[in-house]
Amino acid sequence: MTDHALTAALNLEAALPALALLAPHDAELRRAASGPRPFAVTLAVRGLSSRSRLVFATDGTITTSASPAPGDLGLWFPTANQFLRATAHRPALALPHGKITSLTQLTRFTAAGQRLDKLLRDPRENPALFAFGNLAVGLAGACAWLRHHPDAPARRAALGDGVLTFACPALPAPLWLDLAALTTGTGPAPRAPIAELTFATLDTLLAELDHSLDALAALGGGELRIRGHLLIAERLSLVLNEVSRLLNPPA
Repeated sequence: MTDHALTAALNLEAALPALALLAPHDAELRRAASGPRPFAVTLAVRGLSSRSRLVFATDGTITTSASPAPGDLGLWFPTANQFLRATAHRPALALPHGKITSLTQLTRFTAAGQRLDKLLRDPRENPALFAFGNLAVGLAGACAWLRHHPDAPARRAALGDGVLTFACPALPAPLWLDLAALTTGTGPAPRAPIAELTFATLDTLLAELDHSLDALAALGGGELRIRGHLLIAERLSLVLNEVSRLLNPPA
């Protein structure tokens, strides 16, 4: 799988689902996604098994799934590059199918995507949601990377099949990653975790996200607490770095 194809899969499986995660916490995102009637769009890229289905309610709340449903508007991108142009808000070729009459509602998806991009890229907009969204996208992206990357079998063998949790008092909810199912979520973990990472402050988490955190100093000072298998957390961080490299290429 090429880097372009893998980046497209990460966007479909990790970045776009963040719309549903952040919408309950951001009024501007809900305003962008709201409209006169419910609207569903499914995005697919030629050659990729990944799909992203987004359902927009009239009040701007959003739900996601990986499977299309009858009545959806479908957008099919002939190449990963065309899809990535669309995610970068640049002109792109996409072939619509399904409920074509819903094309009039597509501006809601575009506006919501622009708001999501701002929340994930500018910590000044809302520092807590910036951290929450980027951590969630990173964890979901790690699952996608471990599904699709050629090196994934060896990495999965090294990581095992446990659950890791991530918490910070400033976040709306704790996050977890299940290495056996390659799923992520918020709230209580689905089973006992093998590693629990707790960031004492939002600043500590923000430093971790921009790769400026001195982990040894943070552990020594109590700003970062890791209970359980430290080695598994370190190995996962290498995958998270790969995800970050793909989703945030140099300008």
